[in-house]
Amino acid sequence: MSVMEMLRGGTSSTTTGAGGDRQALQRAVLAGAGAAAASACACVLPALLVWVAASQSTVDWTTALGVGASLWLLGTGAHLTIGAAHVTMVPLAFLAAAVVGATWAAVRAARAAAQDRTPVHLADLVHRPLALVLASWTGGYAACAAIWSVVALAAGPSPAVPSLVVPVLVVPAVSAGAALGWLAGGRPELLGSRVRRPGWLPDAARRALRPGLEGATALLAAGVVACVVMVVFRFDRVSHLQSELAPGIIGGAVLTLAQVLALPNLALWAVSFAAGTGFSAVQGASASWTGSRTSLLPMVPVFGALPDPGAFPGFPSARRAGAVGRGRTHRLAVAARGRTVVDDADQADGDGHRGRRGCELPRAARCHRGVVARGGAAVGHRGSGRCDDPGPARGVRRGCRTRAGLGPLEAAALTTR
Repeated sequence: MSVMEMLRGGTSSTTTGAGGDRQALQRAVLAGAGAAAASACACVLPALLVWVAASQSTVDWTTALGVGASLWLLGTGAHLTIGAAHVTMVPLAFLAAAVVGATWAAVRAARAAAQDRTPVHLADLVHRPLALVLASWTGGYAACAAIWSVVALAAGPSPAVPSLVVPVLVVPAVSAGAALGWLAGGRPELLGSRVRRPGWLPDAARRALRPGLEGATALLAAGVVACVVMVVFRFDRVSHLQSELAPGIIGGAVLTLAQVLALPNLALWAVSFAAGTGFSAVQGASASWTGSRTSLLPMVPVFGALPDPGAFPGFPSARRAGAVGRGRTHRLAVAARGRTVVDDADQADGDGHRGRRGCELPRAARCHRGVVARGGAAVGHRGSGRCDDPGPARGVRRGCRTRAGLGPLEAAALTTR
């Protein structure tokens, strides 16, 4: 190849590269909008199918479309207002699936930009083309989510406007951040020096992150098992409520799937009950070690598995045991993940006791914060009316926070030789 051909080829590639960058950003915007649309179809299509299958339906298809859009917004973090009632129970399983799906879509949209041979960092933070593609993808997702929000406000159960920040902005931003972390895991040079782990972060905290999350996941798994056992024991009552609703084949399948998606939320209730704080299904209906109180419940079949109202038998013995064992669920989950981290601390620090304590404290704190974060994402405590106050009972939350703050110190004492 001659020198003139090389220069001609370089000029042509530069011009094409500028146009290619613009096209890549446009494709990223469309990919983000497509990801939001595909996620919304998981709720909109079943709502339309139920409307078609319901022969006695008296509403228009636009209302069914608005209901589907509202359910999608609820599943991704928004709160709904139905008459005088406020629905704030966000199904954690659907929220997790939406974030994982959006992250996968963002990774696909940004994979080409992440494969550039020479990274060019923007403000010494992130590879510039990668940052632009992810920002464009986030904008496309947010724009499509905003359109679905308008549909819900116009034709469905009205979502609370302040809570729309979560499905419109938080979910795409978190998904884009997760996609960036995934891509940077394969190519660390995509991140600049200002994004690297700060020097003030202790190694003990870094080593304790994964065990703490695993401890919180173990608590959630134990809660899922407890919920499944309760549903099996009270299956006759749950199935009776399901039949009373007469949802039909398609409606029954949709209703069952919706309850399965809320299973992690119910698992958090079980964990809260085991820890001694109890839980509140709706305003006025709660269960703790003292007993169960009932109130007007929505027609959700799985609520048939809740304990019968009244005082629980053997409460004095349970109270004496609670003086010793309350909160042990949290502490045992921390200790179950302890040996690996403690051994790492012993090897990393000549003074084994100091290294062990340095790991136990952040590990226990992260286990507690993982459960609290899941609970905060799953429930809300504002408003009035039915379904506005699910989760731990209000009267014991302050004591629970104090008790949880002492949990890391207890875990450190238990694991110190």
